[in-house]
Amino acid sequence: MPPVIHANDLILFQGDSITDSGRTGTRDGLGNGYVAMIRGLLQTLRPELPVRILNRGNGGDRTAELLARWQPDCLALKPDVLSLKIGVNDLWRKRGEWNGQQWIPPAEFKANLVKLLEQAAAAGIRQFLLLSPTTIDPENDGELTAGLGEYAAIVQEQAKAFHAVYVPAREAMLDARAQLPETAWTTDGCHPGAAGHALLAATWLKAAGVI
Repeated sequence: MPPVIHANDLILFQGDSITDSGRTGTRDGLGNGYVAMIRGLLQTLRPELPVRILNRGNGGDRTAELLARWQPDCLALKPDVLSLKIGVNDLWRKRGEWNGQQWIPPAEFKANLVKLLEQAAAAGIRQFLLLSPTTIDPENDGELTAGLGEYAAIVQEQAKAFHAVYVPAREAMLDARAQLPETAWTTDGCHPGAAGHALLAATWLKAAGVI
């Protein structure tokens, strides 16, 4: 498959803390996670494919928060490619309210995701890459993590509806944990460790047709 990203594309990464990964504390604003790894791997493996990358992930965000800041933090930036990883916090709030945020049920999550993608398509963004939400519980087999399967299915469904690239982040994480259970794929059951971010970067690059 040829790469879905083109030379000189502006690629915008959006999402929650997994995408954010401390971006405001880094010189290039990309953070210390999978977004920065993708940039480094593209420079190393595909130097003939120069791109510009922006990270606007924001810790704690659900689809509702993304909708509220979508104009300045996505549409106004006019990216050629949008990479979106969202959904963990939509479900995680089922454990309890956090900073006034409540649980976003699957039907509302789907409606919010459709609005985000419809607005992005109307703004002329050429290519979407949609990552499935990954894990929550340290054991990765608790009720909430199991419930993420429904949210991942919605992401995959909308990837098809919007002719987007589906990036199977959740599936890759679960497979990796099954194969190497002693590896610290996450630091707390949700946020990836170094291995987890590397796995997300590799999964993204493969889905994008870059490696």
